[in-house]
Amino acid sequence: MAQDEGRVIKPPMEQVTSGRVFHPDNAFLYKKWLRVFIILILIWVAIFVFFALLSNPEFLLIAHDLSFWTEFLIVLGWDTVNQYYWLGAISVFVLWMIYTYIYVKRIDYSLAGWEGEVSPEIFVRKGIIQITQKHVPFRVITYVKTRRGVFDRLFGIGTIQIETAAKSSTSRAGGVIALIFQRLTRGGAGAENIEGVKFHEELRDFILRELRGFSRVPLPREVTRGRKMSVLNQNTLHAFMEIRDELRESRKSGGG
Repeated sequence: MAQDEGRVIKPPMEQVTSGRVFHPDNAFLYKKWLRVFIILILIWVAIFVFFALLSNPEFLLIAHDLSFWTEFLIVLGWDTVNQYYWLGAISVFVLWMIYTYIYVKRIDYSLAGWEGEVSPEIFVRKGIIQITQKHVPFRVITYVKTRRGVFDRLFGIGTIQIETAAKSSTSRAGGVIALIFQRLTRGGAGAENIEGVKFHEELRDFILRELRGFSRVPLPREVTRGRKMSVLNQNTLHAFMEIRDELRESRKSGGG
């Protein structure tokens, strides 16, 4: 992916044979770890509150009749449930840390700008077992959005959401169902996210600047000439003159 040295996105990127490539910041990794850690803590709090409410006889009867799992928890007791929960939670969290570390470290992003005949595009590479590589030409981009959630602001990172024409047409065709499916599949086939970068504002400005560059590209000569063509051209003028002459001849012959 050729790219002019003056169009390099900062901070530093690794120079590789395929072009200028950058990766998500380590803060993106910490964000993923923190979110799962908070979820595990909230689950533990819910279990703790559940056992605390069992001291109420009425809630105890309701819990017994609620489902098999609540009755199973009551039989095991708080001490056993607490012990097994933390063993399982720690195991899940460690596996999640290993998986996300490998996944995030294997994410590659690259943005190419105008240079000669090279069209600008966004390149994204993700995956561990099943590796996906996407080339998103700037000419198909219809929407650019910067997203910063609570955890993003906490770690000073952001996400650039790229929407393409393919995603827009899919959303219109499928309606709400297509939108829900795209949310579940992290954006759908017609969208791509550049996640976990601290210089997301510079990335957004770079993409918008390259998109505006398309308005400076001249249209093909045939198209440009076609757009300037008027209805009252030389051919239509001759046609009107022929009609006028025919009308005059018919009046003379009618009057005679």
